[in-house]
Amino acid sequence: MTSAQRPEILDTFLDVRARLSAVIYRRVGCAATTADLLQDTFLRFWERRSLLREVADLAGYFMTTGRNLALDHQRRKRIAPFVDGIDGLETISDPSPSAEQIAIGVHELRRISSIIDNMPPRARQIFLMSRVDGLTYAEIGTRLGISPKTVFSHMIVALERLRSAMLEDE
Repeated sequence: MTSAQRPEILDTFLDVRARLSAVIYRRVGCAATTADLLQDTFLRFWERRSLLREVADLAGYFMTTGRNLALDHQRRKRIAPFVDGIDGLETISDPSPSAEQIAIGVHELRRISSIIDNMPPRARQIFLMSRVDGLTYAEIGTRLGISPKTVFSHMIVALERLRSAMLEDE
């Protein structure tokens, strides 16, 4: 949706900006943070503008969203008061994937593996030599006794199969 189709988002934000800024500033006590949270509030609306068709009171929604962002900011500040800036946050977060991320990754790996298994044998062999072993088309051609141009043709077949199968499942 373009801003021409929903111009009231910008107009409403401009109307409530001063009041919202005051509300956020009372919570966070910092002009720079207030400016950041105002921008975040608007961006949340802008990124989700197609979902806001049914919202009757955009001004109230802006105020609630901004207030909630300020509260979230304050909570984060209390949780990690010892972190100076965002550089230290990576040391307190757990970089390992969650169980959900692992399950999604395993599912995707099985899906791609199945697609590769169903490729024509020569295309599959060349795809694996290129993408898994990291060989160039010339190196694959030398190993298989075919020209690099033929390797390229088989690779096109493999990539087209992979692409079409991935698009089918979406």
